[in-house]
Amino acid sequence: MSTRPRQEKPMSDPSPVGLPSRRPGRGRRRLIGAVAVLVVVLGAVVPGVALAAGFTKADGGHVIVVRNGGPFDDNSIRQVIQPNSGLTATGLFSKSHPYPSTQRNFKVSGAKNADSNEVINVPTKDGVLVGVEGTFYFDVNYADEKVMRDFDDKYGTRTYPDTDGSATYAWDGDDGWSAFLEFTLGNLVQNVLRQEIGNVECADLVASCSLAANSSAQAAAIDPNANGNLTINQVQDAVNKAFTSDVDTVLGVPILVHPRFVLSKVDLPQNVQEAINQAQAAFAGVTESQAALQRAQVDAQADAARQSGYDACPTCAQIDILKSLPSGLTTYAPGAGFAVTGNP
Repeated sequence: MSTRPRQEKPMSDPSPVGLPSRRPGRGRRRLIGAVAVLVVVLGAVVPGVALAAGFTKADGGHVIVVRNGGPFDDNSIRQVIQPNSGLTATGLFSKSHPYPSTQRNFKVSGAKNADSNEVINVPTKDGVLVGVEGTFYFDVNYADEKVMRDFDDKYGTRTYPDTDGSATYAWDGDDGWSAFLEFTLGNLVQNVLRQEIGNVECADLVASCSLAANSSAQAAAIDPNANGNLTINQVQDAVNKAFTSDVDTVLGVPILVHPRFVLSKVDLPQNVQEAINQAQAAFAGVTESQAALQRAQVDAQADAARQSGYDACPTCAQIDILKSLPSGLTTYAPGAGFAVTGNP
């Protein structure tokens, strides 16, 4: 009996029946496609945003100093854009420093919204410590490109403390500009006012100061020929000249031009004001007494003149007496042999 060799059955595929086999590489291709799309989007959006940011224009109230800011650029000034300009190319990643081009002011006052936030107390020529409040008006020399470049180099790249103590730039809006003025001009303004107010007496600024300076009411009378407004105008002119000559020296660049100072208020110390009030009250009492004396003198002169007329005309005196009688009186008999009877 012959035997055939036993044929072994091939082993079946262990994979589950009915499930498709996974194609290697599909997930990788999806990842590569997503990355490619992201690169295309970023390549289109980022340059577009950067290109759009590379243009700017100045409105009617500002001049813009543009500094280079690209990754491969230096930090030098690129250009100066004048007010009311059209859309101007500034380059990618450049930085704009907008400064005011319209008239600006520096207010010296104790009010919260003032630039100095305090009254400047300075002595007059006769030693009275007065509180001065006023406003400096000036223009910005924006049309001179060299001046604007020098100014931005000196003052546009550093910060200044604002009212709440935080740091700000001179080109960072009105608050930044005010912080720059207070930091750079505060001492100059005080020195100029101290110098010029010290050249005049208190009575030249406030006429009532003469009341406190004299003990008697007669001596305290204010000179009617005094012109306080003229003195104030002279002080303002002197402050303007001194400020103009000193501000360029202090800043080192002629950025502020045509300064004009307006003195708005002069406050007297409390003790001086109280002395003035007492002197005014005393002077008013003397004036009232003088008026009463003058009235008495006039009345006496009138009585004397009336009596002289009666002496010359006794009948006139009786007529005036009758006129002064109260209504309803029927009989008036001032003396023997004389009587007047009226209708009831």
